[in-house]
Amino acid sequence: MSLFHRYAYIYKPITGGSWLSADEQWKLTDSEMLKAAACVHPKYFIGCRAGKSSRFAVLDIDNRSQYHNLKSIEKLRETFTAAGIKETVVYRSSYSEGWHLYIFFDEPIASADLRQQLVALLQLNGFEIAKGTLEVFPSPGEGTLGQGLRMPLQPGWGWLDQRTLDLEHDRNELSATRALEWFLDQLESGSNSYTDFRILKKHVAELASRKQVITSKTTSNVYAFKSKQSTPSSDFLSQVKDIFTVVPPGINPDDWWSGRNYYEQGLTGPSQRAHAVFCLGHYLFYGDPSRGIDALGYGCHQEREWVITEILAAKHNGYSKDISRGRREAAAHVERATRWVPPHKRDTELQRYTPTTPIKWIRHNANQQQDARKRITEAVEYFKENHQPFSMRDLKSQAKCSEHTLQKHEDLWKQAQVQIREIRLQTVAPEYNAGVGAVSSENQPPTTSLEHLMPPGRLAARRICYEISMRTERERRSKAKDGQKRKEETAEEWKQQVLRMLPVPLEDSDTIKLQAVLALSISLIARSPDEEMEVWLSDIIRKLRTELKARSGKLTLVPSTEPDGSLNFDPNYVDDPSNPPFCPGNELKAAQGRVLDW
Repeated sequence: MSLFHRYAYIYKPITGGSWLSADEQWKLTDSEMLKAAACVHPKYFIGCRAGKSSRFAVLDIDNRSQYHNLKSIEKLRETFTAAGIKETVVYRSSYSEGWHLYIFFDEPIASADLRQQLVALLQLNGFEIAKGTLEVFPSPGEGTLGQGLRMPLQPGWGWLDQRTLDLEHDRNELSATRALEWFLDQLESGSNSYTDFRILKKHVAELASRKQVITSKTTSNVYAFKSKQSTPSSDFLSQVKDIFTVVPPGINPDDWWSGRNYYEQGLTGPSQRAHAVFCLGHYLFYGDPSRGIDALGYGCHQEREWVITEILAAKHNGYSKDISRGRREAAAHVERATRWVPPHKRDTELQRYTPTTPIKWIRHNANQQQDARKRITEAVEYFKENHQPFSMRDLKSQAKCSEHTLQKHEDLWKQAQVQIREIRLQTVAPEYNAGVGAVSSENQPPTTSLEHLMPPGRLAARRICYEISMRTERERRSKAKDGQKRKEETAEEWKQQVLRMLPVPLEDSDTIKLQAVLALSISLIARSPDEEMEVWLSDIIRKLRTELKARSGKLTLVPSTEPDGSLNFDPNYVDDPSNPPFCPGNELKAAQGRVLDW
C-alpha cells in the first residue's frame, strides 16, 4: 500500500459510469485499498494519482491503440533497453483488454522527472503520446492534480505471457493472497535501479542533442524559393560525378537528384509524399558534399527519420493532407521507409559509420604545435633580453600566433610576463616606489584587526591606476567641452545667417520680400542646429505669417505671363473666385520663383 499516493484518488462505480475525482483532502484508507485489491469492494473501482515520488511508471495502451500489438510492444522494449531500462512487465489492465506496461524501480524517483524523461524518450523515438493511444504515468499536473491511474489487481486484471502477450491468468482465478504475492514478486525481481534511471536520463539528453545537431545542420539549407529547372535525366550521372568526384557504390542518380530537389523545394504537387519520402531517404543516405550534408547511412535510420519529418513539415506546401492534419499515417510512413534494410543486410548488425582522423593529419597537427611552441619561446626570450614588458597583443605580433594558440600554451609565457612586470615596477621613480609611504613586512609586526597597513606594492599600483584613470577622464572632459563649444558656435553662426536675411521692421518691408523671406525661413528650419534655435525660428515664421495674413486681401498670386514661367504678385489684382487669394499655408510653393530671383 506504500506504493500508492493516498490523497485526491479517483473512483468509478462498478455498475457503470465514468471515473470521478475525490476531494483532494480525502485520504484513501487501508481497508478501501485492500478491498479493491482483493476484488471484494462493493461499490467502486479505485485509482490513485501521482505523489511527489514513485517506484513505478506505467504506459497505458488502449485496446484500439495503434500500439496494441506484439510488434509495437517489442519496439517499446527495444527503445527502453537501448536507454538502460531492461526490466518491463505487461499486464491486462481491465476487461476492456487494454494493456499496462509497468516499469518498476528499487527506490522512489521524482514523479515529474520520471515522466519528463519517459515522454522525451518516446517522442524522440517516434511514438505518439496521446489519450487513448499511449499515455504515460505518473502524470503529475502543473497547477492541477494531474491524471489518475487504476490500481492493479482489481477485477479484469490479468497476467500475460511476455513473449506472445496472450492471457495466462485471469485475476478471478487467483486468491487475493496469491495474486498479491505474485505481483510483489515481479516488483522485487524485475526492478530497475536508480543507476538505470540515470543512464536513461543521459541517453535522452544525448538523443535530444543529436537530433538538434542533425536537424539544424541539414534543414538549415532548406530554401524558401524554388530552384532552377531540374536537370534532364540523361545528365543526372554527370551531375552526381561533379558533386562526389567518385560515384558512391549503390547510388541511384535519378532518385538522389529527385531527393535533392525535394530537399530544396519540398512538395510541388499532390500525390508526391511517398515518392518524396523514398527519394529524401536515398539523398540523406549518401549525403551531399556540395552543401556540407554528411552521409546518414546504415545505423543512422533515426537521424534520417528526424530530418525527413522536419523537411516535410516545413515544406509540404499544403499538398499533403496527412501532414497538414497531423495524421499518424504520415509519421508511420516515414518510420517504415527509414528503417527498411535490404535483404542481404538483415542478418548482420548494422554499424554506425564513425569518421576517423587520418594519421597524416595527426602528424601535421603535431608539427604545427611544435613550431608554434618554438616561436612563442623565441618571442619570450626576446622580451626578456630587452627587459620589455609585453601584453598578449605584443606576444601575438612577435610570435606570429593567434590568441587561441597563445592561450593553449600559456605555460611558456605567463610566468615570464609577470616577472618582467615586477622588475619594471621596482625600477620606477621614487614617488611610485612601494617602499615610500608603505610598510615593509620584514621589520614590522603583523597587523591586527584595529590596524590596517598597506601591503608593499599595492600603494604604487593604486597611484599608477589613479593617474591613468584621471588622464583618461581629463581627455574625455576636454573632448566633451570642445564638442559643446563647436555646437554653440555652429548655432550662433546659423542664427546670424537668419538675422541677416530678415527685414527690420517687418511692417515697413515689401510684401514680396516678406513672402520670399518666409519661404526661405521654412526651408532653414529643417536645418536648425538644435531645438532652441528651431523654437526661435518658429516664432519668427509665426510673425511673418501673421503679417502676410493681414495683407492677404491686398496681395494675390496671379499666373505668370513671362516666358520663364515665374510667379508674379500683383498688388492691384482684384479677388476673383476663379483666382483664389494668397493662402499663408502655401508660402513655399507660391513664392518659389521669387525666392530664387531674390
